[in-house]
Formats: sequence, structure tokens, C-alpha cells
Amino acid sequence: MATLLEEGVCIIKDKEVAERFLKDLENPPKEPIISEEIRLKSRRLLKEGIEWAKKMKL
Repeated sequence: MATLLEEGVCIIKDKEVAERFLKDLENPPKEPIISEEIRLKSRRLLKEGIEWAKKMKL
């Protein structure tokens, strides 16, 4: 399950959805669905979230 917040941050609670979202960010479709700015911000924040989860041992 994913929730889009006003800041363009996506909170993803399901591992399968998170992996699919990350895959779409890394290999965008030919026709952009998400603006490049949101794509870059989401990718950065998702990686920061993964690092935070590792530090918290989640």
C-alpha cells in the first residue's frame, strides 16, 4: 500500500510495491508518468529510507 503526500514523498508499506516502484524509477517507461523532479526526489528519499531501516535494524 502506498500513500502520496503533498510533498511528493511516497510511503510504501508493502515490499513488493516498493520494489516495483523502485524498478519504475530506475527504468522509466517511454512516456513519463511521473515528472523527473518527483522521480529524482522519490529515488533519493527511498534510498534514505532503506538506509534508515538498516540502521534501525528493521
